[in-house]
Amino acid sequence: MPKIKINGNEHEFPEGMNVLEACKNVGIYVPHFCYHPLLRTVGSCRMCKVEVSQNMRGSMQSRIDISCKVEVADGMEIRTDTPEVKKQQQMTLEFLLSNHPLDCPVCDDAGECELQNFYFEFGQHDSRMIEPKIKNRKAFDIGRSIVLDNERCVLCSRCSRFLEEVTHTHELGIFGMGSAESIMLKPGARLDNDYAGNVVDLCPVGALTDKDYRFKRRVWYLKSTPSICEHCARGCNVRVDWDLNPYHWHKKTFQMRKHRTEA
Repeated sequence: MPKIKINGNEHEFPEGMNVLEACKNVGIYVPHFCYHPLLRTVGSCRMCKVEVSQNMRGSMQSRIDISCKVEVADGMEIRTDTPEVKKQQQMTLEFLLSNHPLDCPVCDDAGECELQNFYFEFGQHDSRMIEPKIKNRKAFDIGRSIVLDNERCVLCSRCSRFLEEVTHTHELGIFGMGSAESIMLKPGARLDNDYAGNVVDLCPVGALTDKDYRFKRRVWYLKSTPSICEHCARGCNVRVDWDLNPYHWHKKTFQMRKHRTEA
């Protein structure tokens, strides 16, 4: 198995594992939006950049690369904490925020939004953009339980890849070019398949929200309880986030979340 160094410490990983997963396995979190271990890797968000050093033609050469697309190789050295890596992450965040509405106070994903978390960890800087933000469609119905907000979308394509690779129903796609790109329903489609609710969990920001949960409760008030899905005999692990209504004790606000296990 290849031996590589991550931030100066040597580790051994299976052949074919990407650098992002390797870092995750040793407790080092690399920020990312588009990558998901169960979906095809596209490397579109550019957030998971690391410094990669490899022996090429007899000498160690370094480059900044996206960790989701680089496989571990023997003798490789990875740095996730250099000033250049942090600068690249800040630049990517600045680009993603250039047209983001910054409506965290009214967003249901506030408190568990990856964009919000990464800004506080890697950003906290004023934007250099002077052009007005591009406006897009806000909170429109795309299915019986899902609402889409294109202004919040970071075009990670997790939702469209899930519908392409897992459900094979292809309701959503990325349309347009450049700054006019956006996630949209395909002509004549509605997001009404039996697994549509999963796209809300997959979305790293507040672009896709569940109608049943919108504006019900802030996530920091919720308690989490591990449970099992009862809709079929498979018995998938889920997490129930819930809270008692402060004015009506018998009324609960809750949402079901996936709970991944290695089994």
